[in-house]
Amino acid sequence: MADMPEPIRCWSSKVPHEWIDYNNHLTEGYYGVIFGYSGDMLLEELGFDASYREKSGTFYTVESRVRFLREVHVEADVFVKGWVLGCDEKRLHWLQELYVGGNSEPAATQEALLLHVIQGKDGESPKVGPMQDPVLTIARNFMDKHLSFEFPDFVGQSIRSLR
Repeated sequence: MADMPEPIRCWSSKVPHEWIDYNNHLTEGYYGVIFGYSGDMLLEELGFDASYREKSGTFYTVESRVRFLREVHVEADVFVKGWVLGCDEKRLHWLQELYVGGNSEPAATQEALLLHVIQGKDGESPKVGPMQDPVLTIARNFMDKHLSFEFPDFVGQSIRSLR
C-alpha cells in the first residue's frame, strides 16, 4: 500500500512442508496460524506480556477477515507487517499483511477486531473491560502514527452475499 506509515514488523518464517496442501501451496488454515502468531507478536509490541495478563486482562478476537491474494509455496520466506487502525479503552482494530520474500504486494491480509477482557469477580465469567497502561498508551501511539494514511478500500468491508 502506497504512502503508508512504518508498520510493525510482527513475524517472519520459512513455510514448512507440513503447511502445504494438495494444491501445492499454503493451506488455508495456516494463514490463520501465521496471522495468529504475528498478532501475538503485535500485542507484545504494545506491552502485552504475562505480567499484564495476570494483572490487567487479555484480548479475545471477536471478528476477523482474511483475504487470500496470492499463492504461497513451500520454503517461501514470509513475513507480516501490522498497523493499528483503531483503539479505544475496550477495543483494538488492526490490519496485518502477509508478504513473500521481496514481493512488494501482500499475499494475504487479515483485519481483526479484538476486545479487551478482564476476569470476572468471584467466579463470574470474563467480561469486556478497559485496557490499562502501558498497552493502552502504546496502542494509541501506534494508532496515531498509523492513521496518517487513507485506509485501503477493503478495510471495514464484509464478505459479499450471493443473494
